[in-house]
Amino acid sequence: MKKLALVLALTLTAFAGSAFASDWFSDNVGIYVDEAGTNNCITAAPYTPIPAYLVCTQLTSSDINAWELALTYTNVTSLSFAPRGSAIDAAINPGEHIVGLASPLTVSGGTVVIADMSLMVMNTNAAGIKLSNTFFHSLPGKVPAYQGSATPIRELHQISAPGSPVITINNGCVVGSETSSFGSVKGLFR
Repeated sequence: MKKLALVLALTLTAFAGSAFASDWFSDNVGIYVDEAGTNNCITAAPYTPIPAYLVCTQLTSSDINAWELALTYTNVTSLSFAPRGSAIDAAINPGEHIVGLASPLTVSGGTVVIADMSLMVMNTNAAGIKLSNTFFHSLPGKVPAYQGSATPIRELHQISAPGSPVITINNGCVVGSETSSFGSVKGLFR
């Protein structure tokens, strides 16, 4: 019985180790207002064009030669959407993009901009863009995907929880922390 328990414990440890070794945190995609892929929450005035970028981060491939995803806009208008490189967008449904490239986009530091966008809000209400799969999808899991020259088709993970916007506009962005002395903090409670 002790041997069985030991074998089961080792087997579970092996499976747990392989689960932790997965790349759930890699191959991400989001919409940002900077090409480095660091800021996806802004406040914008109505009727003002907002430059934005569809950026893949923490990629496990050294380049991208094809990608597919769908964008759903809430209270925000897309003024333009232009895939980078010599690209052809073969999607037929509104908001969907199935893009193939004549020459692959090179990934630098795990990051690559795959499309340039221009957005606009009509009021100061909360706005955002959600990401999902295309109707004609490549992977059986019906998820956004990409392919590199030397890699098979892989899932693109959105930077937010499924069903949540990958960019938020006029929705109360997190404010950066300020440095305060301990004395000034104590003074608040006197």
